[in-house]
Formats: sequence, structure tokens, C-alpha cells
Amino acid sequence: MASVSGVTSSNSNSIYGNRNVLSGLATGMDTESMIQNAVSGYKTKISSLQQKQTRVTWKQEAMRSVSTPMIKFAQKYTSYSSSTNLLSSSFFSKAVTTTTNGANASKVSATGKTSSDVQLLGVKQLASKSTYSISAAALGLGGSDGTGAVSITAGEDLNLSKVMELSNVSGTLSLKYGSNRTIDLSFDDLDTYKTAEDFVKGINAKLAGVTVSNASGEVVSASTMVAATLDAASGEITFSDKQGAGNSVTIASATGKIKTTLGIDESAKSSTLNVKDKTLVDESATVGDYLSGKSLTMTVDGKTKTITLPTYDSAAANPADNFADSLNTAVQKAFGTGVSVALTGGKLQVTGQKGSTISINATNAVGKALGLGGATATSYLNTGKTLGDLLGLSQATDADGNITAETLAGIAGTALKSTSKITYNKTTDTYSDAEGNLTDKDGNRLGADGKQLYGYDFEINGTKLTFTRDSALENVLTAVNSNTGMSLSASFSKTTNLLQLTAQETGSAGQIVIDDTITDSTTGNLAAKLFGVINDPTSASTETAKGTFSAGRDAVLTMSVNGTKMEVSRTDNTFDVDGLSVTLKGTFGYSTEDVKDSSGTVTVPAGTFIEGTEPVTFTTSADSDKILDAVKGMVADLNEILKSVHDAYSTLPNYKSNKTRYEPLTDDDKSGMTESAIQKYEEKAKQGVLFGDNDLSSLYSKLISAIAPGGASASTLSKMGITTNYSEGITSLAVDENALRDALSSNPDSVRDAFTSTSGTGGLMVNVSKVVSDYASTTGATKGILIQKAGSSYSSLSLLNNTMQDEVDNYDKQISKWQSKLSDKVDYYTKMFTRLETLTSQMNSQSSMISGMMGG
Repeated sequence: MASVSGVTSSNSNSIYGNRNVLSGLATGMDTESMIQNAVSGYKTKISSLQQKQTRVTWKQEAMRSVSTPMIKFAQKYTSYSSSTNLLSSSFFSKAVTTTTNGANASKVSATGKTSSDVQLLGVKQLASKSTYSISAAALGLGGSDGTGAVSITAGEDLNLSKVMELSNVSGTLSLKYGSNRTIDLSFDDLDTYKTAEDFVKGINAKLAGVTVSNASGEVVSASTMVAATLDAASGEITFSDKQGAGNSVTIASATGKIKTTLGIDESAKSSTLNVKDKTLVDESATVGDYLSGKSLTMTVDGKTKTITLPTYDSAAANPADNFADSLNTAVQKAFGTGVSVALTGGKLQVTGQKGSTISINATNAVGKALGLGGATATSYLNTGKTLGDLLGLSQATDADGNITAETLAGIAGTALKSTSKITYNKTTDTYSDAEGNLTDKDGNRLGADGKQLYGYDFEINGTKLTFTRDSALENVLTAVNSNTGMSLSASFSKTTNLLQLTAQETGSAGQIVIDDTITDSTTGNLAAKLFGVINDPTSASTETAKGTFSAGRDAVLTMSVNGTKMEVSRTDNTFDVDGLSVTLKGTFGYSTEDVKDSSGTVTVPAGTFIEGTEPVTFTTSADSDKILDAVKGMVADLNEILKSVHDAYSTLPNYKSNKTRYEPLTDDDKSGMTESAIQKYEEKAKQGVLFGDNDLSSLYSKLISAIAPGGASASTLSKMGITTNYSEGITSLAVDENALRDALSSNPDSVRDAFTSTSGTGGLMVNVSKVVSDYASTTGATKGILIQKAGSSYSSLSLLNNTMQDEVDNYDKQISKWQSKLSDKVDYYTKMFTRLETLTSQMNSQSSMISGMMGG
């Protein structure tokens, strides 16, 4: 018996994928059909899941088509950045233009409308805010006093001939940890280590100051992963893995003196450095030698230039003056003669023009060598400095270096201890409280230096804050600005070098009070040390106001209302008179100086009302077109939303003749259909996909309640031509243009209130806006109900984080699981039938051979 075997390859839609399957020619069986039948249940399950997933995506798309118009509605009619914000009272004020009349009309403005006859007869004084300004120089905090030329004066003498200890291991050292982490350590010229033990301590301190990602992806201090240890006998420093994970720690690269001094060979990939008999500190150079050729950057009035320091000539008649003169030449070449450099009393001084701002930035080593005290020096107060740096800080320590007492500007500090739960971080080997403050295991607050932190009370206007030695002055100013109890604005000007406090409100009530002690104790007030005592003439204070204080004043004016003349005071320059919002801009109608007769006798004191001054009067005119257009547009858009929402939950799904719903097409279904047929089918299948949705039904009901509030609100809206209609099962809004225009002309305030009022049943836009926000808000921690349910392209994060997307993702997981099961079964049956085909083929061959031997 002859047999023929062959191999066929399945097409792309086959369950076999890329498998090669024997055709069944040896056994005579239709193996492909048999396998197809055997796994048909799996295919049916997968198709069912895919159909369910498709239906969810249809619902998601349909829900977004409902929420998108609502989002656009909110952006157009309730956003403060929109020019048609019907939720804003100020939008409606544009319906009435109020003009001022008379010779002094420019000194008054007004908005709104009043039925009273209002006239302003004179303005004696405008309302003003309490202000206090003080020079940082007068406070002893640094910078120029602002009265003349500005300058930066070094704190120490420029001693160019002094021997300067410099590091012989300055530069960079890069360590490779494991296979893919690099730790870069940087050593400054002033990082001097006289012994190998000091150098190892310095390396470990550098490791503690840089961060690296651990195996879990957390950013931790490099010192938690790598340690440097010294073998004193051999002088060998070894880098090792502290994690116990067996990672290698090798030297990847080195630059600068550390490479040459220690003879580092980067290609060796060594884990050690040898410092035996190495000179780690260079004591051969002078300050002048070190500074020669170094550079710094100088910024004058926002213009920055790099300045190269001149070469130190020790043989010059006066080396220091020669150095300063050469530096002056370089600076004036960069910035002109408005800036100069000179030695004043042995100290380097940079001088600029009045009102200029000058800053110098260099390396820490260069700054200290020049006598500037560090890397940065300015002609103005550096608000980035901490209070510990700016004010006198005194600390008492025990034998272990722990701070046992501390004073700041002479004020005794109080040791701070956290009252919240303390958490230990094993990775960084640190403790912190619930607010993220660094503590020890007992909850004692620690400063940036890792030592006990002390607090100092700071009180203005009876409101108390607490700061520490680590608090930057700029953070103090920010805290004052954000504290509602102080009601102050705090600022600093680099140009004038003035600190300024300003009451947030005008009027005599908005004062600035700083006592020398805290209200409820005799403890010194840190605010008085920073600003001086203000507005407290009864205080027997050792601190005095060193700045300029101006008390707030009320506005004083004379006006006539319906013929009644009165002189009144107001705390603000803008105030209401029977619905008219009046803003004062200048004074008039009062004498500005004493009037004397021929004998010198004062007949009319300054500040006396001058009878007969032409009053300021007010006229109003309606300009309602913009509001009318906005309302008409809002009504049209809202009616579209109402119809869309109603149709979405009330439209019945399509059913086939056999009473079953149109289900999404499977890939097998689509294989025999044209594109147009698929499109028509899916249109029927998508109909009513949101039928009966409870959220949409609830949304529609709430929108109806918002536009038809009933009672007095409904009556008010109806009078101005805004009513509701009911047709074909849907409620909608309607606008009578003539009635609305009349209302805007006759009583614009009532129209405004009908839309924007937050009292009673609320205005129309207030109520509609709340519903729209509840269901379609794309901002804030909690998104709208429809956004949480289906997401929106107007909130990118919501596209991946919504209830329906969770369903889609869950179906993906189920489909993947069943596809794996299908694949396993196909593999099982394919192997089984392939083996059967192979055995049958072998038997056929043996049978043919035996038959041939027997002559059959």
C-alpha cells in the first residue's frame, strides 16, 4: 500500500499561527478539522469576550460623546478665562456703562447702576495701606544702604603672600557600583586631608552627600551602598559593597590632582587606592599663586561676564595694590567705568553706581581666598541665606559635639521635638516625623547638620510663627505672605536693598505691629530682630524701628445722596453707594494748604471742604448685546446637551427579527462582509448602547431641576424672558430676546443675580455649573462622574484611569488567558496528530517493504 505524506502551512487567520501541521494524508483523517472542532469551545469563549470588550468600548465612546459638550460648555460659560463667563458677576456689569461727569471726573470712576441721585462733592484723602520699609544694611544683614554707590566689601584682608594649604587630591573620582551604577565624588581645592585617616573620613562624607538608585529603584545616599575603609599599615583604601549583594565597586575614572597624586590607573578597574607616603596637602603655594589665572563670574544689573583674575607678581612694589589694579582693569573692560575694584583698608571692595545690583560667584576656594567668605557675594541682602548665617548664632555643645543650648540674635532657642509619629527609613538610616521633618529616634528635630534644632518665635500683628537657624530669609518672607492672620505682604528689592512690609488691606485698621517680645511671654521676638519694633510707642524696647513706617488711612470724602450732604470715611477707595460701585482715584474739593488773611491769620485751615466745587455726577447707559448673545448661545448649547443626555439613556437598542440584540461582529463575521455592510451593521449594534444608564438619567433630572428651579427664581427668570418648554419628552430652555433686553436696560442687577446668585435657590448658571462640574469636571483630585466612568481626552490621565477602561483591561487579561489555553490545546492536539501521522507513515512504509519482499 502506497502512502504520501505532506506538510501544509495555515493562513494568518488559522488557529495554528506559524505552526506547520501534517495534513492527515497518511491516516486519511482531516486532522485540521478535527483540531478545529476540538478547540471550538475555546474560540467561542474568546469571541464572546471580544464582543463584550467591544461593547464596553462602544459605551466608553458614547459616554465621552455626552461629556465632551459639557466640558466645552463649562469652558465657554463658567471659566474665568472665558470672555463669555455667565457665572461671573463682572461679566454682567458690562451691560451697563457708567460714566463720570464734571471737571473732576478723571478722579473718580464707577460701575453698576443706582436709582439714587449720587454726587461726589469732594475727596479729602484716599485710603492707603500701612507700609514699613527698612534697609538691610541698617539691620546689619548686608548690602548697601541705598543712599549712594553700592558696594561689595570683603570681610577679610586680601593677604596674597600668605601660604595657602591646597588639596593634592582635588578633582573627581568616579566609582562603578555593580554593572550599571556610577557614583561621582568631587573634591575641592580646599578639601584638605593631612592624614590618610582624614582622607577616608572625607571620602565617606562625600559618599553620604551624593545619591544613587538602589536595586528597588529608590534614590538613596551612596553611603548606604558603598564604604571606604583604610588599612593603616599598607595605606590602602578599599571600596566595598555595604549591601551584602556581592556587587563589585571599582574605580571607573579620575581627573585632576587626585589622579596624578595617587597614580590612578583607570584601566586597572581597581577597588583600591594607595595613599602610603603620599603628600595629600600642598603647602608650597601662596594665596596669590593660587588665585593667579583663576576665574569668577560677575553680574552687574543683570549682565553677566566671566572675569579672569590677574597673575600675582610678588616682585611688584606693592603686590596687593598691583593685583587689585589689574583686577579693576579687567572688570572695567567688562562693565565700563561704572564699576570699580580697589583695596580699602586691606580688603577688596567692588563699587557700583547708585541703584545697581552686583553679584560675584566663584568657587568656594576662590571666594575665601579673596576674603569674600565663600562662593557668593552680593551688593544687596542675599535672602537665600539662613537666619543662622545672617543673625548672630551662638551654640553650647557637650563633649560629643551635641548642641545643648542655642541663641539666635541673642534670643534663647527652644529645643524642638516632633509630636507626630516617628518613622525609621532603613535605606537612608534616618528618622522623620509625619510632616517629613528630620528627627532622631526619640523625635527630637534635627537641623541640616544632623544636630538638635531649636525654634524661635516670630510674631507680627499678634500672629506667631516659628523659625530655626536653617530657615532661609526668603522662606520667612514667603511664610509672612501666606499667613492669613498677619494680613501682610512681605517683599525685598535688590535694587534698593530694602525689606518692605505692607498691609494687605487699605484703611486705618490695617496696621503693622511688631513688639520686642512675644505677646504671651517675655521671650524675645525674632521679628523685632529682623525689622525692629514697629507701631508700639509704649514699649520699653531695646530694639528700635530703623526704617520708615507709614500708618494706613481711611478715605475721607463728601457726597450728596438724594440731596443729603454728608462727609464720610471708607476703609477702601472702592465702595458701594446704593448699588453704584465708586472708585476714588484722586483728591479734589478740599483746600490743600492753610488760607491766611493779610495779617497772617489762618482763615481756612488745610483740609477744609470748599463750597461750590463742581461735583462729580454719574450717568449710565445700557449695552446689552454681548450679554444677550452669550445667553442665547448658552441656551442653545445647553439644549443640545439636554437632548444628547436624554437620547443617550432613553434610546432603545436595535433587535433582530429573532428578538436578539445586535452583537459586535467577530473577525469571522467580518471576513465575508464589505466595509459598507460592516458600517451599517455596527450603526445598528451601537444604537441604545447606553440605554437605561442610571448616571445619565440622574444627570438629566438634575439639569432639569437646575433650569426649572420653581418658586421665586422661576418667576424672576420668566420676567426676563427665560422660560422652559416641554416637547417630545424633552425639556428645554427658551429666550425671549425683547424681554431680556428690557430687563438688562431697566434692572441689570436683577439679571446678574438671576444667573450668578449663590443665595436662596441659587442663580441659573450657578445651578447649571454645579451639575456640569459634578458630572464632567476634568480638574481637581476628584473628577466628574462621567469622567471617572469613561475618561476624557480633556484629562489625559483619565483616559487610562476610568471604570470602563478597567473593564476593557480586565477583558484583555481574560482574552489573553483563554488565548493561551487555546494555544496550549492546539499544541497538544498538533503534537498528538503529528505523531499519529508519523507512526502511520512509518507503518505504511514497513508494510510496503514487507509486501515487496514477499513479491506481493
